Amino acid sequence: MNEILTVDNLEKVYPNGTRALNDVSFKVNKGEFLVVIGLSGSGKSTLLRCINRLHDPTAGSIRFNGSEVTELKGSPLRSLRAKIGMIFQHFNLVPRKTVMTNVLTGTLSRTGTIASIFGIFSQEDKKRAKELIDLVGLTGKEQQRADNLSGGQQQRVAIARALMQNPEILLADEPVASLDPSTSHSVMNYLKKVQEELGVTVICNLHFLSLVREYGTRVIALKDGKLVFEGPPTDIDEQWFQTIYGEDAVEVTIN
Repeated sequence: MNEILTVDNLEKVYPNGTRALNDVSFKVNKGEFLVVIGLSGSGKSTLLRCINRLHDPTAGSIRFNGSEVTELKGSPLRSLRAKIGMIFQHFNLVPRKTVMTNVLTGTLSRTGTIASIFGIFSQEDKKRAKELIDLVGLTGKEQQRADNLSGGQQQRVAIARALMQNPEILLADEPVASLDPSTSHSVMNYLKKVQEELGVTVICNLHFLSLVREYGTRVIALKDGKLVFEGPPTDIDEQWFQTIYGEDAVEVTIN
């Protein structure tokens, strides 16, 4: 398989001395659904933010489609971020704007801030936004305000917005942590659809192993900033679970 992302010896030390990532190395193949697991504070969110350069790594290498990205600045960095979409735990939508407008803001990297502020979008972009709204199961809700939607619906708007960038990779940072179990499966199903039908590579931070086993094609686990496991979800047995989460941890299943 073709590698789309290669991470080598990645380190991140924050100004207060906290070492969030410690010598992390792994590869991601095009079109896979890679899940990152670990306790809160293990480095999962920092890892995603280093990949799209929201955080600057302290040391190590990140190569996207073979090109080093750790030193990018200015226009090349903006081009990289356009190819790497991201969705967050708390949706980050504009509450008073419509679903359609929120999705269209995903074009910001190529249309510019002024066009976005004044709602100047091309017919082509509007057509694409409608297609993506349909893709995430929100047909007919184009003109509803984001703050009138349920949490799961808002997260699906966030997925559609990220896809407006035409990303090659979609990073999902705890995308279902704020949702109830039934809604969690709905959002995960749409992320899986993005991976399978659009061919977008998905890298997703998750807490619940039941979701990991159902949706992930491969798993990496972080503990205290170090990579401690890499392999298929089926290899995470009780012993590995305790290694990753601690001996007193109890697995919680989302049905």
